[in-house]
Amino acid sequence: MTQNILLGAGGGTRSGGEKLFWLYENKPIIYHSVANSLRADLPTILVLGYRHAEILSLIEDLTEDPLLTVVINDHWRAGQGSSTKVGARRLDRGKRFFISLGDMPLITPEHYHFLEQFSETVVRPTVHGKVGHPVLHDPFLLDEILRQPDSFTMRELLSAYEVKKIAVDDPAYIRDIDTLQEYQELLGNHHV
Repeated sequence: MTQNILLGAGGGTRSGGEKLFWLYENKPIIYHSVANSLRADLPTILVLGYRHAEILSLIEDLTEDPLLTVVINDHWRAGQGSSTKVGARRLDRGKRFFISLGDMPLITPEHYHFLEQFSETVVRPTVHGKVGHPVLHDPFLLDEILRQPDSFTMRELLSAYEVKKIAVDDPAYIRDIDTLQEYQELLGNHHV
């Protein structure tokens, strides 16, 4: 069974710290990201940091799901690498894992299941040449992640490995919501 590290710890500076709280289809963006991971039947490690108590209150009904584990990264200011490590410590060591982002509400169970059919070491969707998320990793990369300093980036780490890039036309794989403009585009392209 594949598992998922879902990153939602950052301060979201380009959105004034608000991006995970913005509403999409009457639910906060982070709610969709968590719910869709759980609907994909993925054991999900949700890594929170900035405003974690508020986020937990918004997803309270989801926290009852046995597939969900919430961990708090007290050092979230160190960057996404530190949050990835916090999540990685909670993974099942023998299973493949996704790393996904809490600000991508359009990623559905179907997106995860599509990528799961590929068996390469690292599987990453690309849309018109732009790399996206979630990214699927072989279990041995867990130890590599845990050896890194908190300031590392997955991009740097994965540069040493062959990444199977899956060309897809679905813009959901590259639609993360970092700014108010991106949020307004999300609302403009879909029903609220």
